Amino acid sequence: MIADKKKTGYIIAVCSILLNLILFGIKYYAGKKSGSIAVIADAWHSLSDTLTSIIVILGLWIASRPPDQEHPYGHGRAESIASIIVATLLGMVGFEFIFESISRIADGVKVEYDSTVLIALIISVVSKEIIAQVSIRYGKRMKSESLVADGWHHRTDSISSGLIIIGVIFNYFWWFDSVMGIGVALMILWATYNIMKGSISTLLGEKPNPETINKVESIIRDVDSRISDIHNFKMHSYGTRKEMSLDFRLPASMSVDQAHDIATDVGIAVLEKTGIRTTIHTEPEHEKENSDEMTDPVEKE
Repeated sequence: MIADKKKTGYIIAVCSILLNLILFGIKYYAGKKSGSIAVIADAWHSLSDTLTSIIVILGLWIASRPPDQEHPYGHGRAESIASIIVATLLGMVGFEFIFESISRIADGVKVEYDSTVLIALIISVVSKEIIAQVSIRYGKRMKSESLVADGWHHRTDSISSGLIIIGVIFNYFWWFDSVMGIGVALMILWATYNIMKGSISTLLGEKPNPETINKVESIIRDVDSRISDIHNFKMHSYGTRKEMSLDFRLPASMSVDQAHDIATDVGIAVLEKTGIRTTIHTEPEHEKENSDEMTDPVEKE
C-alpha cells in the first residue's frame, strides 16, 4: 500500500515537473514579448509548481519510511510539513506579484497583448486543470495531503490563466493587466490559506468527525454490552496511520484482567474495521457522577 502510494505520487509529481517547466517557458516568453506582468506572474506561478512538486516527492519519500526507534509512529507527518512548505512558497509568490502589480499601476504601464499570449494561456488552462484533477483525485484516494495540496496549486494556476484570458479579451483599460495580476496573486494567497489551515490542523491534532465517532462507538458497543459512557475522543494523524485515544466505563466490580481483556478486544475490533489504532482508558462506573470533570490527567493539573 505504502509502496504503491509512493510510486503513484512519484509518477504524478515527475509529470507535473516536466509540464510546468514547459509551461513556464511558453508563458514567460509570451509575457516578456507583450510586457504583461499578469502573464509573467502566471509563468512564475507555473515554475513554483515545479518546486512544490519536488517537495512533494521528498515528502512522499520521507513519509513512506517505516517507524523506527526515534519515530515510533512513523514518518507520515512529513507530508503535512511538505504541504506547509508548498503553501509558504505559494504565499511568497502571491505577495511578490501584488507588490509588482501595484507598482505598475503607479507607473502607468500599459500592455498590448498579441495572439502568442492567448495561445500560451489556453494551453496552460487545459493542461494544468488536467494535472490538477489527477493530483487531487489520487491524493484523496491515497490520503496524501501533499499531493492534494499540489493539485490545488495546479488548479490555481489554471484558474489564474483563465482570468488573464478574460483580461486579454476585455483589455480596454491600461491598468487592466495589473489588476488581473493582483487578482491572480489573491487567488494564490487563498490557496495558501486553505493548504496551511488543513496541514496545521493535522499537525496540531483534531477531534474525530461525528461520522467516525459514531462508527467507532458502534463497534465498541458490539464488543461488550457492559461498556458504557464512551467519551473523550482524540485523533492524531501520521499520514495514513491514525491514532485515536478514548475513554469508556466498565462495572466497578470487574477485575483489572477483565477490563484489560475487553480494552484489548475493542482495540483489535476498531483496528480491523476502521484501520485506526486506539489507546483506551477504562474507568469504573461509580465515577460517572464526576463525568463533567473528566479530562486528561495533564489538563486536570
